[in-house]
Amino acid sequence: MAVQRLSTDSLNLSGNAQLHQQLYVSLRQQLLSGHWPGGALLPSERQLAADLQLSRSTVQQALQQLVAEGYLAPQQGRGYMIVEALPDGFFAASSSAVLPTMPLPTQDYGLTAKASGYSGYLQPGTANVQQFPFRLWQQLLQRHANRPALCNMADPLGYPLLRQALTQYLRQSRQLVCDENTILITAGAQQALFIAARLVARSGQKVLMESPGYPRLKQALQLAELQTSFIPAESASGLDPSSLPINSQAKALFLTPSHHYPCGGIMSLSQRLTLLNWAKNEQYWLVEDDYDSEFQYRHRPMASLQGLAGGQGVMFVGSLSKTLFPALRLGYLVLPPEIVGQASAIQQALHGDVPLLPQAVLADFINEGHFNRHLRKMRRLYQQQKQQAVALLQQHFPACSLLAKDAGLHLTLLLPALTDDITLCQQLNRHGFKLQPFSRYCFLNEPDRGLVIGIADADESKLVQLISLLKDALLKVDTGLRP
Repeated sequence: MAVQRLSTDSLNLSGNAQLHQQLYVSLRQQLLSGHWPGGALLPSERQLAADLQLSRSTVQQALQQLVAEGYLAPQQGRGYMIVEALPDGFFAASSSAVLPTMPLPTQDYGLTAKASGYSGYLQPGTANVQQFPFRLWQQLLQRHANRPALCNMADPLGYPLLRQALTQYLRQSRQLVCDENTILITAGAQQALFIAARLVARSGQKVLMESPGYPRLKQALQLAELQTSFIPAESASGLDPSSLPINSQAKALFLTPSHHYPCGGIMSLSQRLTLLNWAKNEQYWLVEDDYDSEFQYRHRPMASLQGLAGGQGVMFVGSLSKTLFPALRLGYLVLPPEIVGQASAIQQALHGDVPLLPQAVLADFINEGHFNRHLRKMRRLYQQQKQQAVALLQQHFPACSLLAKDAGLHLTLLLPALTDDITLCQQLNRHGFKLQPFSRYCFLNEPDRGLVIGIADADESKLVQLISLLKDALLKVDTGLRP
């Protein structure tokens, strides 16, 4: 049976592109229109060139493109044949095909992603970035920006000069027992907590943490597939060491002795010593999250558990992102020397190297005294803002308990008759406030209700607006909290 050979009568060049592109488009339109059937032969290259007054190289270029895309099949000695099933038809069929009813399984760790538009007024756990010396930071950044060494692979523990600077700072401010070889620079304190979780226990083993406590720590323990039990920590000193379990078979206790989050308790020296004796007797690791230790307003920070323990049996977690600005994403993990290599290997498997440029800038920022000056400035500012926030909240909500008044970057306002602090926070969020519901931090029994309020940007106008919105919201429900 003879094969149909097509004519060039229906081909037209648009004049809007290079000649080979015009020919390609015209040929493809004819193929897709269905007027040229599958199995038919195109006119020869010589015929196409003569009829359209084109060079043979231009014709060849267009035809080769259609061959590459699957529209034409070259035939030895015969030219080009139109394929029976055009690729566009395949794509159309694929897009309309019925998808499998059963998706492939994935692991669900019970985690939730943070909401979009995460920043807002009075957000807990963040610094006042408006007060940060960005011009100075930019000068230090320019100093290091063209250093090729900072574009290469990093030391597995982090930038050596930053670890040296942190060694001096932590020895002086927190009485840590450390040197540059026991400090691991991490991509924020959250990563440090996860590395600690992987170090202290295997999947399925038991660890302890505080309740109320840090939700993202709970998530890190979930992701590490650890069995988590919760220890009450609502007293004025946070966790009470006398209530800790005996022979519980847990591997570690995660805690915030310097400033409990979010209730604000500060563990006394005698309690710290009791805790260390308990951990030694029970063979527990302690993971000390040094949350908010830089911002104590009534006294200097207590000696760290790590320092009191001589650097043994305690992993010390710190954040630089919270003291400077959140997007810095730098933290550190201080470890006994015998497990530093294991911690570094876990970090390399998770993340690889932490970027060197911000580490070099921060090293200079600390060594040249800018870090301590900035902390002193911000400590004064935060203390003033916290005192103002305490006065206003106590004035307008005298029946409510107010926690975390003596340290840190947040206040916790308990609303005992409220039943839904999550919805309340969602209502406030619509006005730009990013407070957190206190119930989110409670993991034992029926949670208390309230608000965790950041004070880093708490000027009087924002506080007055918040109080007005809060009064309106509370008056709409029968809370018994009317001022």
